[in-house]
Amino acid sequence: MKNVKNILKIFIIMSVFFTLASCKKDKNEDGASGAVAGKFDYQNNSNNINSGDYRGGNGDGAWLYFLTPDFNSVQIRFKNLGNYVIPIGSFTYKNGAPYNTATNFAGGAVTVNNVSDEINGGTVVIAKDGDKYTITFDATTAKGPLKGSYTGTLKKI
Repeated sequence: MKNVKNILKIFIIMSVFFTLASCKKDKNEDGASGAVAGKFDYQNNSNNINSGDYRGGNGDGAWLYFLTPDFNSVQIRFKNLGNYVIPIGSFTYKNGAPYNTATNFAGGAVTVNNVSDEINGGTVVIAKDGDKYTITFDATTAKGPLKGSYTGTLKKI
């Protein structure tokens, strides 16, 4: 009977240990905790942004991508820059001539539930402090306003 009580005590202690050990926060593959780094509002819905990245534009600029856990996204395009360049400053939408790389962005899109709407106006402001960016956008699409912000690092894709 004494052995059964000892085995039962060991089992309870191990159960508590394994329960506590499994309570650690899950990490994404890239080491991020999936924390909210920003949000965007579109068509009366608010979407939490948990990651941002920048991508080359096939020799004609760069794209900034902001992604949600639900695979919704905002993409902002800058043209006539080198690939993977992240410009700093205030930018106004302009997709035609004359396009000024120092003051314009060329559009982009917002994707919600696998439906994309093209950005056709607005402003983007990008600031950098160390390796962190603060990016705000106040844009328009044919279906309404798109507003949001992101603060954090940008991963090169």
